[in-house]
Amino acid sequence: MSYHGMTCCGWMPARLGPGYGRRVTTISSVRRLVRSPRLDVAVLHAADVVAAVVFVGIYVLFVGIAGGPASDTQQHYAGPAGAGWVIAVAVGAPIAVRRRWPFEAWAVSCAGLTVATSVHLTLEPWIPVAIILFSVALKASWPRALVAIGVTLAACAGSLTVAAVTDPNGRVADTIGLVAYVSLISGGSWVAGAIVRERRAAAEERRQRDAERALADERLQIARELHDVVAHSMSLIAVQAGVANHVVEEQPEAARDAMRVIENTSRSALTDIRRMLGVLRTPEAELAPAPGLDAIPALVERARASGVRVAFDGAGAGRYSEALQLVVYRVVQEALTNAVKHAAPTACRLRLEAADGVLRIEVEDDGPPSAHPDPPEGGHGLIGLRERVALYGGTLVAGPRPEGGFRLVATLPTDGSG
Repeated sequence: MSYHGMTCCGWMPARLGPGYGRRVTTISSVRRLVRSPRLDVAVLHAADVVAAVVFVGIYVLFVGIAGGPASDTQQHYAGPAGAGWVIAVAVGAPIAVRRRWPFEAWAVSCAGLTVATSVHLTLEPWIPVAIILFSVALKASWPRALVAIGVTLAACAGSLTVAAVTDPNGRVADTIGLVAYVSLISGGSWVAGAIVRERRAAAEERRQRDAERALADERLQIARELHDVVAHSMSLIAVQAGVANHVVEEQPEAARDAMRVIENTSRSALTDIRRMLGVLRTPEAELAPAPGLDAIPALVERARASGVRVAFDGAGAGRYSEALQLVVYRVVQEALTNAVKHAAPTACRLRLEAADGVLRIEVEDDGPPSAHPDPPEGGHGLIGLRERVALYGGTLVAGPRPEGGFRLVATLPTDGSG
């Protein structure tokens, strides 16, 4: 079924015809080819081949026009044409392979130019060698690169001196000027290659450092998430297991309640760990929403089930971004976990207050009924919390209270999202 300007598969201008899709595909293929890095490399190699052909042709032309007798103003090449053609190929052809074999290409071209200059084939400023020297400084090892520039400068000075000595009309001033000119071009090309080499090396080092930093950040993030999931759940399980073991004979009902808490907590932890491992294994894994402020009451209930009498005041909290809510959730989770682990059974107060664009989280407990060491400041949980809060632009202070117990205060900017 079709109408003018429409097909059964959707809208398509009728005048474009059935070949329109094939033309679009062809254009897309051409665009991908043009943007391909392989094409860039192919173009560069093609340019080298063209340059090699041009310089070989120029030197063959020099052989043809310099084969006559010497003039009063310049000594001419007087050798056989075949030898001149071999010299021409040796001078220009290595340019075609300078990217793959830079040092070998330089050695052949430099030898050819040294001979060409010495036999008066030409006195041109060694441009083929200068082109290859760029690749030598860019890709060859530093010892080879230094040998190449040193030998080039010595060879050009020596061959030009030989050419001047064997030329009856040669002048010292002209020879010195030409040596300086060739040295400037060759040295400049080598220096340019060395600069590009160092810049590429510096860029690669920066990329490597960025990759290592990203990997370290990713590992730290994974460690934080594993700690938040495993440490919280295992702390509750350990506390409830201790309670069950203590009262199993005298209070079997309380022991059963503790075992139910252990069962529910362990299942929840396993679900979270499986979800996290799934995300690490494949990016197509099913993702669950990040926990936020609405999940804090569940944390409070778990802490209460573990023997911590939590008084929760969240009236000051508002609606915030998911990222901020996740940070708040992790702060509360770690604080309640520490209370369960180090102070239960105890009383604990949790307050969320927002004012002047700052959200304040305060968690404090009265400490254990008997003497008990304070939670260590260097624990991985508090370190991870400080990093989380600092990344969001906030601050976190945690430590023992003078009257006993422990207190944690975190402040986070809300960025106007409250």
